[in-house]
Amino acid sequence: MRTIAINVEKGGAGKTTIACHLAWLLADAGHRVLVLDLDRQCNATDALSDFESLGSCKPLFEADYAAPDELPRLAIYSNRMGGEYDASYPTALGNVRKNFPVLNPHFDFCIIDTPPSWSWINFAALLICDHLIVPVELGPFGPAATKQVSDSIATVNQRRTKPIHVAGLVPNRVRPNDSHQMKMLEALKSKVGKNLFTHYLPERAHYSQAIQEHVPVWRFGKDVRSSLPPMRAFLEEAMTRIGSEK
Repeated sequence: MRTIAINVEKGGAGKTTIACHLAWLLADAGHRVLVLDLDRQCNATDALSDFESLGSCKPLFEADYAAPDELPRLAIYSNRMGGEYDASYPTALGNVRKNFPVLNPHFDFCIIDTPPSWSWINFAALLICDHLIVPVELGPFGPAATKQVSDSIATVNQRRTKPIHVAGLVPNRVRPNDSHQMKMLEALKSKVGKNLFTHYLPERAHYSQAIQEHVPVWRFGKDVRSSLPPMRAFLEEAMTRIGSEK
């Protein structure tokens, strides 16, 4: 099982939109897909109505986890926890690190959606993932959030046997006609180089509307000629970047 986390320490950056579309892409390709929805808002859980619920992810953070006897091809664990491990999170982190590999034989991919601010739950996501995609907003707070996730990666890597493979930073909600954003995009390119996705996601209402309708944008019942190509290009590049790192 290859595990892809979508993480940046900022709300509204498009993590859930990206996570859901990756899950749908892999599902449509016939893969067995697990989604770990670690955001307590559980928006991904709501959007992915075609994935079978496994209930709360709480058992993954407890000792002696055992996978269900039968697991569906498309499944989702949701963060229905109420903060019970917030005061004893080191034990919970140790448990999930030990438990998560139990799911390896049952799925081809796991997609992890993460909370909007740093917490031990974000730490858990980075601890167990193989690959990381970082959405970036071209606004006043985007660079700070990117720096924070970079610091978090360095911290988590101290607890890992193999460093996280950062698939890249993807600019999201980009307005091509906004000269200020285009300057920020060029500055970002010069700073991070090949770690920046070639394809960005433009600002399109269709993406959030499709999520609300529980479907990917390619099954959204509207004219998506301006929305679908950039999403397809991003997803293709994401899988190429992830596929290049075993």
